[in-house]
Amino acid sequence: MPLKHSKTKKWINIIAVLFTLQVISTIGLMFIQNYLIYVLDLIIVALFGVLVYKILKIKDSYAINLEEEILKHKETFSELEASRTKLQNIFDSIDVAIWSHNIESNKLLITSGIEKLYGYPLQAFYEDAELWKKVIHPEDSEIIQRRAIDIQNGNVATSEYRIIRPNGEIRWIHDRGIPFLNEERKLVDFNSILIDVTERKRAEITIEHMAYFDELTGLPNRNGFMQTIEEQMKEAELKNSNLALLFLDLDRFNVLNDTLGHSFGDLLLQKVAELLKSTVSHKGKVFRRSGDEFLILLEFNKICEVKTIAEEIIHSFTKPFMLSGQEVFTTPSIGISTYPGNGSDSETLLKRADSALYQAKERGRNTYQFFTNQHDGKMERRLNLEHGLRKALINHEFFLMYQPLVQITAKKIVGVEALLRWNKEDEGIISPAEFIPIAEETGMIIPIGEWVLKNACLQGAKWHENGYSDLLISVNISVRQLLEESFIERVESILSETNFPASSLEMEITESTTMQNMDEAIPVLNRLREKGIRISVDDFGTGYSSLTYLRQLPVDTLKIDKMFIDDILIDPKAGAIVKTIIDMGHNLDFYVIAEGIETSQQIEFLLEQGCLYGQGYHLFKPLAAKDVAAYLQQNMVIN
Repeated sequence: MPLKHSKTKKWINIIAVLFTLQVISTIGLMFIQNYLIYVLDLIIVALFGVLVYKILKIKDSYAINLEEEILKHKETFSELEASRTKLQNIFDSIDVAIWSHNIESNKLLITSGIEKLYGYPLQAFYEDAELWKKVIHPEDSEIIQRRAIDIQNGNVATSEYRIIRPNGEIRWIHDRGIPFLNEERKLVDFNSILIDVTERKRAEITIEHMAYFDELTGLPNRNGFMQTIEEQMKEAELKNSNLALLFLDLDRFNVLNDTLGHSFGDLLLQKVAELLKSTVSHKGKVFRRSGDEFLILLEFNKICEVKTIAEEIIHSFTKPFMLSGQEVFTTPSIGISTYPGNGSDSETLLKRADSALYQAKERGRNTYQFFTNQHDGKMERRLNLEHGLRKALINHEFFLMYQPLVQITAKKIVGVEALLRWNKEDEGIISPAEFIPIAEETGMIIPIGEWVLKNACLQGAKWHENGYSDLLISVNISVRQLLEESFIERVESILSETNFPASSLEMEITESTTMQNMDEAIPVLNRLREKGIRISVDDFGTGYSSLTYLRQLPVDTLKIDKMFIDDILIDPKAGAIVKTIIDMGHNLDFYVIAEGIETSQQIEFLLEQGCLYGQGYHLFKPLAAKDVAAYLQQNMVIN
């Protein structure tokens, strides 16, 4: 447009000059008659016509351009209005509000999103500029005070606090305040962005609860315990007071859990948690460590206070627990350590309470035991055995004994069970009951178990070469071995290396521990069976003892646990259980073997019930390999 305006100005200047010439020539014509002047006059008239045409054209063009500019401005305004509407819709659809307050002019601007956040109408905030502060949860008032100080100092303040909506609902607000100060460091303008973060806060609370609380019982878990005991030890140190740590474990919980099922076990743990909370009450705090283990933390002045609570807990377990209409009894064993007497840190207190718990179980369960220095001797003993186990294979301290498996009516040996023995270099013979659990816990059972399997197969191969080719060799296998990734390959390698037939090897698994890992164990047992290896369930009756599990397990033999055989002549219930196991085993086409036979009367009872196979001191004690050969010559029976 400026270019066209300049052209118009130029043409106006030209017409002004020509018009002047026209006036002069007209005056000249009045005095002299000259054709040249007439020609000039005509030229001026023509130029004047052209100029008028140009002016009219430029005027039309200018009008058109002006109309285009107006249309463009209208389009821009429409776009701006659409953007403003879109932005407003965004603010209205999300839980965000913007609060802008010019302190100097006292102008307040609030977006409508604040209605969704706070539950109050927008106008209410204009009428009462302090309304946002009045609805903040009283417990978060300190947050607002700290925030106000930051704002006055010109610092961006990011805060999270709770508000109470008109309906009583509590919501979390994330508030980012941005202040503006003048040159005199005085607050002149303030903007704030408010976001509803309630769902995030709820998620954070849930995650924190999961980290510090047990999902099953609702009690604080091990993490919650470690956090609490550290805090309470600091308080006890400042107050010069004492703490007691009670480590509680349910007696024979695994038997109950295995017999009744895991769902009943979970119900029992929930009931125990409620009982402990009500018994301890305000006197202390209850935690669930893991499984059936609970921790109780008490502050006390006199040790008799701790004894009283421990006795109250034990007494509270005398009543049965009702689980889905069924009465279930259980008892607790409790180990107790004290702070600062038994340790100055949480790990030491926990370890010593655990040691005292072990002592309580040794004393018959359903009792409590305070930690004493004697317990340290037991811990030293355990460490000594653990250290010795790691050297036992290298020092050739292990050896095998073999307990014959007898066909009772013919008193003939049909197989032998390989039993591990340890002749410790500086002590002599160590009981398997003492060192096997340590080997299990430390993982040493894997190399030790492999040594047992290999040497038993080597010995079995020798007996087969001597003519006893039908002799069955039975070897105990731990769950840790069974679930080892390379277990099948190691078994195949040993059979190949020793040239011992798989059909003459029987692997004994313990019922209770195997059932706890059934999903993992069954595929391994099936692969062993496919290779011709027999599977025996040891200590049957102490674990699940369920037809469902027996149907799933690839089993050839059931071995009735010694604890039932011991009482068959004096306890009718024990006799009934043994009879039931024998009948069930035969109906499922299993071999049934009675363990721990010690009297001829027990043999008579078993034969009456149809049990034809047995082991025990009344038949044969465990024998060395050289002694087994002597008995085989006269007592071997063909399978």
